[in-house]
Amino acid sequence: MNALTPVFFAAAIVFVLNTAGSFIEFNNRFVNALVDTVLFALVFGALVLAGKLNLAFLI
Repeated sequence: MNALTPVFFAAAIVFVLNTAGSFIEFNNRFVNALVDTVLFALVFGALVLAGKLNLAFLI
């Protein structure tokens, strides 16, 4: 179960960012998906670099 913790945490991040992103509506679905992806990469990457998430199970 410990190895799945970052996955569940990432899912929670995606949910929050998609919810926040739904308030910033673009007319293009591709742009919406791109914005959500960039936001997730930034937040998840920042948490990994800050040491809040450990991805050692991927190695």
